[in-house]
Amino acid sequence: MTLRTPSLTDVQPLLSSRSQRLLGYGAALGMVLIWSSYFLSLRHGALSPIGQLDMTLFRYAVPGLLLLPLLIQRWSAIRRVHPVWLAGMVLGAGLPFFLLGAIGMGWAPVAQGSTLIPGTAPLFVTLLAVAVFRQPLSRWRRLGLCAVLAGVLCLLWGGQAEGAALGRGQALFLVCSLLWALFTVSMRQSGLSALEAAAVVTVPNGALAVLYLLATATPLTLGSVPGDEWLLQLLVQGVAVGLGSSFLYGFAIRQLGAEITSSIGSLTPVCATLMAWLLLQESITAATALGMALVSLGVVIASGLLQRWAN
Repeated sequence: MTLRTPSLTDVQPLLSSRSQRLLGYGAALGMVLIWSSYFLSLRHGALSPIGQLDMTLFRYAVPGLLLLPLLIQRWSAIRRVHPVWLAGMVLGAGLPFFLLGAIGMGWAPVAQGSTLIPGTAPLFVTLLAVAVFRQPLSRWRRLGLCAVLAGVLCLLWGGQAEGAALGRGQALFLVCSLLWALFTVSMRQSGLSALEAAAVVTVPNGALAVLYLLATATPLTLGSVPGDEWLLQLLVQGVAVGLGSSFLYGFAIRQLGAEITSSIGSLTPVCATLMAWLLLQESITAATALGMALVSLGVVIASGLLQRWAN
């Protein structure tokens, strides 16, 4: 009897116990809190004198430097991952994702970015799961994703009256969402641990940011920005997002799977918008509130919680 060589599109099985799945749900909710802080940080950074290169170095070079020893230590295991999944991780959560999101945050409020990026990610993840891996789509998940899509359409419709700049920001957010879905699926298929995945993302992207700094001699803005302001960005982008959320997201994917984890991530808009309302005094329109409510409802349905209760 010969063993079949695993195909690139074979779905990696979940081997988590009930207690591990509960930990996965806790990790996913912790990730939502960090992501909410991330979107506020991006918005604050886009409206502050801090340069994008400074923010990029915070996001990738700082955690990349800390995770470089782990990458070297685990390189023999990492290099066994299919190059497609490694490339999907490096690209999907790398410089294009971060820079496009930062630019979009200069044109659109937190409510739009925090809803469109993680809110539409489950749609893209499901499309990839169905198209690439031929996974079945249950009735509950279809209902949930339809609610998420309706919520996103409400946000897009409500933003049409606010000018072309918001529309450009929304378009960039949707591209970011597709990139994040690519990372989510690639991370799930790689079989890497959460910290290994974080090292795969941050080390090469951080190295590229440092090489760009050295090659162009672009001046940094840290000297002209108050210390407490850039220190806050360093803590949020480099430590909380670069290390904390990367670990929590990767752990949640290992325990719950890509689709459920990305669905829970869609709760980010509610948390981020409330934080933006409290801290940045951003207003919430009726269309935005309706869109957020539909996205949240869709998340609960698509995650399978209602189906378990119904059974």
